[in-house]
Amino acid sequence: MPLAGAAEPSPEIGADRRTQHGPLRFASEAKARRIAAWCEAGLDATAMPFFPLLVLLPRAVVPLVSVAGLCAAGLVLSTGASKPCLAVKLTAALFGTLVVWGAFSALWSIDPGRSLIIAARLAALAAVGLSLVAATGRLRAPERLNRLLLTGLALGVAASAADLVTGGAVGAPFTDRAYQPAGLNRASVSFAIALLPAAAVLLCRGQKLLALAIGATTSAVIGVLAGTAAKAALLAALPAGLLLYLSRTRFARAAAVVSVLIILTAPLTFAKLAQLPLLPHSADAIKSSGGHRLFIWSFAGDRTAERPLIGWGLDASRAIPGGSDPIRSGQTWLPLHPHNAPLQLWLELGVPGAVTLALLIALAWVALAEMDWDPLFAAAAGASLTAALLASFASYGMWEEWWVSALWFLLYAVLVMGRIAGRGAAPRRAARNIPVLQQKARHSDQDDNDYCKRIPDKAGEPDPGLPMPFEFGIYRRHATPYR
Repeated sequence: MPLAGAAEPSPEIGADRRTQHGPLRFASEAKARRIAAWCEAGLDATAMPFFPLLVLLPRAVVPLVSVAGLCAAGLVLSTGASKPCLAVKLTAALFGTLVVWGAFSALWSIDPGRSLIIAARLAALAAVGLSLVAATGRLRAPERLNRLLLTGLALGVAASAADLVTGGAVGAPFTDRAYQPAGLNRASVSFAIALLPAAAVLLCRGQKLLALAIGATTSAVIGVLAGTAAKAALLAALPAGLLLYLSRTRFARAAAVVSVLIILTAPLTFAKLAQLPLLPHSADAIKSSGGHRLFIWSFAGDRTAERPLIGWGLDASRAIPGGSDPIRSGQTWLPLHPHNAPLQLWLELGVPGAVTLALLIALAWVALAEMDWDPLFAAAAGASLTAALLASFASYGMWEEWWVSALWFLLYAVLVMGRIAGRGAAPRRAARNIPVLQQKARHSDQDDNDYCKRIPDKAGEPDPGLPMPFEFGIYRRHATPYR
């Protein structure tokens, strides 16, 4: 879910001044820089293992992302105080509302202890995710982090293909469970979410052959893996990306409205699909669990109607009365969760939960419309958001730790790639402005400094210690990374 502007620096921070009034003001400037360097090294270390872990040991991404979040928080604190932009403030407020309401729901939950535990976990994961988002504008070497992310994606795709071909031999040392092709579903849906931004950032950097290779290979692997949600997510992402490329603002705003309507009407739409003639049978023909999924949604809708205002309590889906009753052989009405994010919010948290989710998704679309990114990459980021939403609306529990962690990390990865994609376009804009800036440079030393900030170095990149005017997607004015 892309966010416009992770933070705004204080107006008193100039081009050559380093802030010393942040949370780590007790430390010397040199010590703060060392802390920032180590924290960024920690972020680099967590970048490459993410996708391979989804293949080999999916639940291990939770501690990995948690470590990344701690490193991100350290980087943000050590590089000085900054003022979060409105999008980040609203995101934090909405997640805070969701967590508080979820904890409060323990008062009437059928499993109050579970509700409190999940609320605490969600609060921790939200802090981790927001730290990652804030850190994207503080990175001194985003190109290096981007390379590590793309390398990790390539390794993850290769590992999943090898695991499929060998019948689980690659992942066997990491689990005691019997091999099932569906075990790679978590990895495949993450590939589908990350694929288009990864290919787009390579195209923006002029690496067309590499973009084609990673796009074709990843698409082929997603196609042969068992995950239906990943295939559907990728297929839905492609037309969404095209429409965003043609008219980003209009489509993003329309998508925000449509997303809100889908979420708020979920008990009247998703829950009624099982009543359509022949649809459950057709769904079974597409996927063995397809018809069962429709019955689950129908049951969730019926139970939602019993407590539409406040719900049954956070993560109470596991203990809903009648949920363990059989439908067909080996299938029950509600195994663990509804496999549908809007229905799960309605079922567990009622109207407040559904409205909060709708506002979060709408905020993501509106932020995407305002991002100062290369048009191609912005379209790919919107396609990634589409893929994530489709996967959330058709599979996985909303509170599964690996899924929440993966979504935060994928958002962080997209924001990092957005910085790189923006940098690819910056030299061309700078070149067009050189005559004007040269004229300004004759007037004062300050103007000369402003001019120098806009001239890329020999490697085609700006000095990482200087403000970068084209990074409005992360800082609305100027970001001053640590030296």
